Amino acid sequence: MSSEVHKYIETSIRKKESLLNAKVIGFPNGQKVNELKNLETIQKNFWKINDKSNEDQLRAVTGICFMFGTLILMGLYSGIF
Repeated sequence: MSSEVHKYIETSIRKKESLLNAKVIGFPNGQKVNELKNLETIQKNFWKINDKSNEDQLRAVTGICFMFGTLILMGLYSGIF
């Protein structure tokens, strides 16, 4: 058992030594990165939930809010009585 532990310790030491002896890759500093100066978004289209095209989504959001409200009221009622 002690020889297995000794081998394990030796292998872990070798791995750590090889990690410490690794070379660092040098990146070239001469190249400049193109900087973007104009980062403003020109598009001003907003999603409106009450549009006629989003009628089904409005119903889904309304239904989810109604269910949460109902569950909260039932929880409060059951907690009181």
